[in-house]
Amino acid sequence: MRVHEPDWTRQNSDVLVWRLPDEEETVIPKKKPTLKAAAGLLIIISALLTGSVFGLLMMSAVPEQTETKAAPAVNSSTEQTAAPVEKTVPLFVIQGGLFSTEEAAAKAVSSSGEPAAVISSENQYSMIYGAFLTKTEADEAEQSLESRGTAAYVKETKVLLSSEEEETLKKAADSQQLDKIVSILSP
Repeated sequence: MRVHEPDWTRQNSDVLVWRLPDEEETVIPKKKPTLKAAAGLLIIISALLTGSVFGLLMMSAVPEQTETKAAPAVNSSTEQTAAPVEKTVPLFVIQGGLFSTEEAAAKAVSSSGEPAAVISSENQYSMIYGAFLTKTEADEAEQSLESRGTAAYVKETKVLLSSEEEETLKKAADSQQLDKIVSILSP
């Protein structure tokens, strides 16, 4: 009995011939690739463009973060001096009113019956009763004022200060020295 093996020697490379013993020849065509090279390249390019567009959109949607600016240090061979660094400090001010003229703000301060001061900023004049470094302290002081019949509210603000000014402000806020607070906060 003779064993028949498949005939792989056929010259035509597009077809695969598989023949079992005592059967007719069956021709099965090879499958051609369904994705052509040009279509694959088009998919890759479109993916790169889509990713780039989304990346640019996200970069423009997120605001830039600014760093605190520090003056460059002065180097010399015998001594090294660094300029003060400015940073943003949160401050809670108890405000009693906002006025368009300095005279109206001064009149409100004199008639308030509580220690108060006037801070000017951008053509407006704020009457303040105090400044605090924490919201809790400011809320307690506001409640104390309101219990005595004085209308006030806590306003959060951020101030750009040097290290020395921050220390002075902390001391002035602790002892509620309104004159020092005003001199630091006024432009």
